[in-house]
Amino acid sequence: MALLLTGTALFAPSAILRLVIAPRAVPDRHGWWASFSDPSHPLPVEGYTTFLAGLQTVPLNPDFRRVVVSTLWQVRETGRYQLHFSAEAHARLTLDGRTIFCSAPRSETGRIEQKWVRLRRGPHLVRLELDNEQGGGWFSIGVLTPPLMRFAPLGGDKITMVRLGSLDTWWWILRLCPLLALAAGTVGVLAGLALLLPLASRNRWPAVAVTCLLVLAPALLVPDLSRREPYIGPMVHRRLKAVRPRFVFVGNSMLWSRIDDQLLSRLLGGVPVFSIVNFGGMSAIHYLAIKYLLIPSGVHPEKVFIFFRGTTLLDPSFRTTGRYFDTLIKRISPGPDPVFERLAHGRSVGQAGAADRWLERIFRVQANGRPVRDLVSRAAFRLAAFIPAVGRQGDPAGLRRQVNDRFSLNRMAGGMDREALRQSRGVVMPEDFDRAAARSFLPPMFELARENGFQLVFIRVQERPPARGPVKDPPEMVRFMARLKDYLEAHGALLYDFTGDPELTLSLYGQGDHIADPRRYTPIFHRRLRELLR
Repeated sequence: MALLLTGTALFAPSAILRLVIAPRAVPDRHGWWASFSDPSHPLPVEGYTTFLAGLQTVPLNPDFRRVVVSTLWQVRETGRYQLHFSAEAHARLTLDGRTIFCSAPRSETGRIEQKWVRLRRGPHLVRLELDNEQGGGWFSIGVLTPPLMRFAPLGGDKITMVRLGSLDTWWWILRLCPLLALAAGTVGVLAGLALLLPLASRNRWPAVAVTCLLVLAPALLVPDLSRREPYIGPMVHRRLKAVRPRFVFVGNSMLWSRIDDQLLSRLLGGVPVFSIVNFGGMSAIHYLAIKYLLIPSGVHPEKVFIFFRGTTLLDPSFRTTGRYFDTLIKRISPGPDPVFERLAHGRSVGQAGAADRWLERIFRVQANGRPVRDLVSRAAFRLAAFIPAVGRQGDPAGLRRQVNDRFSLNRMAGGMDREALRQSRGVVMPEDFDRAAARSFLPPMFELARENGFQLVFIRVQERPPARGPVKDPPEMVRFMARLKDYLEAHGALLYDFTGDPELTLSLYGQGDHIADPRRYTPIFHRRLRELLR
């Protein structure tokens, strides 16, 4: 009975969404069904319901303090999606009855909440409760989807308004299903133990099995609190298999702002192309993207184009630590890569590391060390702020400033920030080109290209030009690019440098070195590299 209840509770949400809620969706209403209540000032009505368009930022009626909005999200492909949420109100966002975000009001410049969710293809009910004492406010929900990881608002034909009078009732059923499954599962485990314990008391092997179950169950059931980025490989592999591109592009936002895949494919007469964009990534990220996002898909493109700036190809450790490691690198690689660890961090990965990763996947509690330590540290810090002998009583911010001043953390952080800024803006020339090239990710990229039968083409993007005249490299950069071109061609790769292109004027640029509209750049790219794209 417990197993039957557990199975029913686990599969009931999917059945409710597909059989009850989805058929009540209004096909031509791509937005939110909103119910306003609790007037912020005397009004002749206590509330009303209406339709709200699915925009990037959805404004709310200032005459009401509370609103509940809901929509049906049609997920087109099973995979992991990163949700972005922000609101100027107390907010609770649920997805299929499961709470995703619960936050206090945020200003327009406030921090955006982010969370990864795994979703199956099909309909999913999104419900948002917002409370604002002043009335009105706004909310914004966006999605990042592999492989471009491009932010897009949750709107358009992705969402459809649901007009169902008993929607709240079904929503509560969705919320209760996981609790019912947990309760039924617990009862089932306890019942199983009740049956096994008498047997275990008389037989050795059942006793060992019961003991192992009691020891391992908590470690297997504790959720992963680390919030680390999930590996997006399988989703990208499916996209690549569906497209079967002849040309693949790898890069960061320099690629994203320059190449429009659909437009380039039309210019090539229907030849399929595919871009793998990892925002902020440098040479290490490009190597991992080729190795773990492209090659495992089984797709064999003719050429792989890698977009880069300056001398970053010969800097293997640039942007491989901190938030880049916690997000980008963990997102595009299933585990520590020996070549990456050796070149970027100067360390090796052995069999012990592989075993540790396997145990961490099985026992998710293993990954909770750091978040639990952070939680304990924050709790201890808040407690210390209320101890007069330690700091200013009741003032955590004052205690934090006192600790920073004592240990010079602010000055150290400021120095590191300035160094990172200098490195990102300036051009750092390697003292010994051959030695730097040998220690870069270029040799492993060459090996991957040879083993998988595609040619590498490196595209140096032009940085932001001056108001008048073309971009001109200093003499040392001219020498570096000549040396890089010879090196790449000697290993079967090609190089094209857009620096100084007369068509790439300041009018094409948006923020920094980014192109404002890739549809203006893509035809230029096509004309310049027409021979390579045949």
